[in-house]
Amino acid sequence: MTGPSLKAPVVLAAAMAVPLTLAGGPAPAQDFVPETLSVKPTIDPGPNVFVNQQQWIGAGSIAIFDQATLKLKALLPTGAMGQMLVSADGKTAWAQSSFLKRTTYGPNEMVLTRFDVETAAIGPEVILPPKAAMALGYTPLLRHSADGRFVLVQNATPASSVTVVDVTAQTVVQEIPTPGCWGIYPAAEGARFSTICGDGTFASYTLSADGTGAEKATSAAVFDPETDPIFIEDERVGDALLFLTYSGKLIRLSDTGAAVEKLSETDLVAGIEGGWAPGGYELIAANAAKNVLFVGMHPESFDGSHKKGMEEIWAIDLATGTVAARSKVEHLSSITVTPAAAPVLFGTTEEGKLIRYDIDAGMALTKSAETGLAGFAMSLWVTE
Repeated sequence: MTGPSLKAPVVLAAAMAVPLTLAGGPAPAQDFVPETLSVKPTIDPGPNVFVNQQQWIGAGSIAIFDQATLKLKALLPTGAMGQMLVSADGKTAWAQSSFLKRTTYGPNEMVLTRFDVETAAIGPEVILPPKAAMALGYTPLLRHSADGRFVLVQNATPASSVTVVDVTAQTVVQEIPTPGCWGIYPAAEGARFSTICGDGTFASYTLSADGTGAEKATSAAVFDPETDPIFIEDERVGDALLFLTYSGKLIRLSDTGAAVEKLSETDLVAGIEGGWAPGGYELIAANAAKNVLFVGMHPESFDGSHKKGMEEIWAIDLATGTVAARSKVEHLSSITVTPAAAPVLFGTTEEGKLIRYDIDAGMALTKSAETGLAGFAMSLWVTE
């Protein structure tokens, strides 16, 4: 047989691995010094942006990035089809996710996992009833009560209900049936939450002190689900809850009383050509310091285009209900904005990018950094 022997690549690799002196001979032997590996006890300091990197075929993660550089600080491991929640102070994160024994069928253990953000430590965990919604990442599907006592989990069996978890006792205290309603919207104070119902009303539930009971109140209709439904993503500015309709109307609600009340409705696209309408997943982001709402928009809208990627971000002056600025973006699916007086906006794409945008005095956006993501990154969170 002609040509090199089968052992030639191995010999060549070995020869290439031998260091040579300038004269061409082998270098003197040196003592091997093993590399020392260590683990950082805490993540780097500074404000964070959290991204729920959801997976549907296996384990996902919550990725923590530095806001200024988009450098990855930590990965918090989750199960499949998870939802993310971060505490108001940014020190604690929770994931509600599924751990599938056979992936495509068979047993499914649903878990609420707590993480210490600074150390990335895992636990404790609470085993949930196997009812939690297996859905893309939406912030209203996993929420914290304003008093800090309870974590609220959206269920779908497909009947709708909410599991109430006492985070101090680390126990499930009750399941509240919420027939025909969806999403969890905690009040600004106490242990009350509201949910959107299919007839255009909101149902509100005030929890008892130990979380085992709840009193229900129902609002009048605040939107028409047949002609102009609302997105389930919300923002809070002061005492007002803000929602968008599919056609581009901004609805303000008050949830300070036992039942939700409608405060106002503003048409954001009136008089603007191009068939613009809201679109995306986490598609609105409010900065209370500037009293501005950022809204993801797409042109040439039609019935069914409400999840289409954002081609522009509109900055809405909440004092006047008018468009203060319009900025082109690259088909974002979700956005969030920092609460600072000099805000920064972050967005994710379905193609797997996290993008940072600086915001000028006129509320226009300029892209300043980007990094890659894994999985379905439909929900994100920022801290100061």
